[in-house]
Amino acid sequence: MKISLSLLFAGCILLSNSSKVQAEIEIPLWQNGAPGLQHPQAETAEDRHETGRLDRYISYVSKPTLTIYPAPADKATGTAVLVVPGGGFRYVCIDKEGIEAAQWLNAQGITAAVLKYRTLALDSDRSWKSIQPLTADTSRAMRVLRQHAGDWKIDDKRIGILGFSAGGIMALQLLTDQDDGDSGAADAAEKMNNRADFIALVYTGLPGNKVPKFSKNTPPVFIVHASDDPKAIPVVAAKIYQQLLEAGAPAELHAFRHGDHGFGMTPTSGSVRNWTSLYADWMRDLKLLDK
Repeated sequence: MKISLSLLFAGCILLSNSSKVQAEIEIPLWQNGAPGLQHPQAETAEDRHETGRLDRYISYVSKPTLTIYPAPADKATGTAVLVVPGGGFRYVCIDKEGIEAAQWLNAQGITAAVLKYRTLALDSDRSWKSIQPLTADTSRAMRVLRQHAGDWKIDDKRIGILGFSAGGIMALQLLTDQDDGDSGAADAAEKMNNRADFIALVYTGLPGNKVPKFSKNTPPVFIVHASDDPKAIPVVAAKIYQQLLEAGAPAELHAFRHGDHGFGMTPTSGSVRNWTSLYADWMRDLKLLDK
């Protein structure tokens, strides 16, 4: 259900596949429409059936949204994660890399926010300049989360990001684009900082094919990749990890022998099936699962 920010708590959607009823809140990312990229075509969703479950690829997104999945009250830790699905910038893989991630995070006591960002036209190029509106959506989503931290009962100093594939690229770009917000902005969200307090990168690529500049102040980074990934070469993950360590930044890398690309939250075979347990352990070490 789409609602305006002014009607944020006017209604909810009941999640029928959850053992407990939770309120799912979808809001427009930009109150007056996203600036820049718009498509003449209507947004479309195609179920690719790649997982054997609902597996929609959404294209021609012009109206980005943020969907909040609050953690169950009896488990809530105050931690929140912005989930940025992949899709090669032309699609948003909303189920296996979005909603399923949110459901898993909820089970850990974490509030999830799934970003449906704008996409490029299917026949467009993917130059670094062309995807800037998409990275702007990621930055905006972090600001909106901080703006409403009190409303959604999250700690504004414990907001992380989980990016898959193209979503991982946008998570990395956020490190370069981070700022303290504009205190003079008329838009309340733009007054907020857009920093991620912790970052997870799943079969990611590189923004502009360049490793961002890291420092000892870079937030903790968790990286997971498959060594047989044909789309996002595993050397990229190793390079990111190496440069994080050289910069003195906290980092953890898990490279699995098999897994291919796009295994999502619930791989069906191989040791890569354990990656979410490792991710949970990493967050537990950072005290992010403590209430």
